[in-house]
Amino acid sequence: MLLRNSLWNVSGMALPAIVALATVPFLIHALGTDGYGIVTIVGSLIGYFAILDINLTAGAIKYLSEAHARGDRQRFAETFWFGAFFYGGLGILGALLILLGAGWLVDSFFKIPPSLREETHLALKIGALGFAITQIENYLIVVPQALQRYDRSARSEVFFGVVVNIASVAVALAGGGIVGVIAVRVAVASLNFFYLIHLIQGLDVHIGLRWPRKEVRSSLVSFSAYAYLSKLAMLMHQHGDKLIVGALAGPTALTFYTVPVTLAGRILGLTYRLSSVIYPRASALAAVDRFDEFHPVYIGAMRYITYINLVALGVIVLAGDQFLRHWVGPEFVALGYPVLILMTVALLMDSITNIPSLVNDALGHPRVSGSFAMARGVVGVALVWLGTTYGGIVGAAAAHFVASALLSLLFLAFVHGRTVPIPFADAMRGGWGKSLLVGALIFCAMFPLKWLLPAGIATTVVVSGMAVLALAGAGLAFILGGDERAALVAAARRLRG
Repeated sequence: MLLRNSLWNVSGMALPAIVALATVPFLIHALGTDGYGIVTIVGSLIGYFAILDINLTAGAIKYLSEAHARGDRQRFAETFWFGAFFYGGLGILGALLILLGAGWLVDSFFKIPPSLREETHLALKIGALGFAITQIENYLIVVPQALQRYDRSARSEVFFGVVVNIASVAVALAGGGIVGVIAVRVAVASLNFFYLIHLIQGLDVHIGLRWPRKEVRSSLVSFSAYAYLSKLAMLMHQHGDKLIVGALAGPTALTFYTVPVTLAGRILGLTYRLSSVIYPRASALAAVDRFDEFHPVYIGAMRYITYINLVALGVIVLAGDQFLRHWVGPEFVALGYPVLILMTVALLMDSITNIPSLVNDALGHPRVSGSFAMARGVVGVALVWLGTTYGGIVGAAAAHFVASALLSLLFLAFVHGRTVPIPFADAMRGGWGKSLLVGALIFCAMFPLKWLLPAGIATTVVVSGMAVLALAGAGLAFILGGDERAALVAAARRLRG
């Protein structure tokens, strides 16, 4: 079931991510570099207002999973409605704050060209409504995930994720401008909201209206108060750097920064979706005192996820410059390619902590992961400010790498054997350490070929193909366990037959 949920969960992001990447050149063409940068600023600014969210979704998934595993329908319903009331109020509060601050942000904080200020004002006001809808929408989708029904949540994410990107391009090409793009995204979010209500009504759960007891409210708020630190750090990571680059370097530089960062984030974000299904699974096992069954799953997941990310890193390094050249244009290569490599390595370092952090939270220690995440966010924002000031967008990406490498290693060394009941040596030997060693050896052997052979798309395709084949072979030989290899061979025989 864990593998099935992983595949469903990653599918919920994969197709929308592919469509989103494919639509970037059309949006830049239709809106211009300034216009695309402003759409990014509006999206990041609205996303940053989620700082008001104390990350109740993390606690909701944990306690909904536990209540469902125990068959406690009353607690399930009380947990659901507490979150629904909270996110409804949060959406209204955030929308009002965005409306009140729109004028100052556009006129005084960001370097918006005078000709685009009025349009940016209106886009922010429309985006305020989108913030209110998105908050409750993001909460509703955790219900099927808490029940480990990622097939249901993934279908919603795929359909509406594809629709919002195609609709954005259609409106932009039709001359809708910045306002049109933001407006159509809000409209699609509204449709998704009503669909999620219909989806939850079709699940076998009882969520009759109940006011949550004090004990339920206290448990959720106490857990989420620490998980909020992780949420805050995530917001700093996802939106803070863009706001800093936009404020210090302007919307054009932000476009040249956002394009490679989006590419790296979309690719490595898929593997986070693979690993995130561990959270409700670990919560349910802990609730019925069966967590001892989780040790081999944990080690195997660490090993596979790390290796998959290394494969992605290898392809990006070998083919990233040519991809940028043919995807969005040669002007994005000089600065965009270094940003792409630095951000991919930084995200790889972050990804190693995903599974330990999820298990740490599932076992009831969100303060630990929250504290480290907050340190990562604060250090990252400070370094990005310095990096952007002295090194432009490449300096910002380098700052991300330094912060990720430092805090990720400290976190892994701290949690193993403490809040995660698996020794650090086991995780290192059988988990991420083995994958890093095997992948690094192959990558170091393949990388020089990129510079030794003549530059061009043909060389890139050949070298990338050789690297993928070498990594796949090494994965079969050294990364997969004996049972996994046997299952793979059996599946291949069935396909051949």
